[in-house]
Amino acid sequence: MIALIGAAGIGLLLALTLVRLHAGPTLHDRALAANSVVSKGALICAALAASAGRAEFVDAAFALALGGFVLNAAVLKVFRAGTFQAPLARGEDG
Repeated sequence: MIALIGAAGIGLLLALTLVRLHAGPTLHDRALAANSVVSKGALICAALAASAGRAEFVDAAFALALGGFVLNAAVLKVFRAGTFQAPLARGEDG
């Protein structure tokens, strides 16, 4: 029962985070909010696993958290460098 109440609370926070995702003033704020949405989704999966007693949801929560981490790193690399490709040669200043 406590896990369901926790999942409902996280769901409320998820709704507030979606508002932040939509209204973020910069791309970095939106990337941070998107990472928070994925993290909260993983927490909801873990809470549902605890309430249902099923290990499959825990696996889904781990996969969601790992995928969110990799996606966040990729998005921030694109924001910083403008591309996924590594530079072929370094410039004289770097």
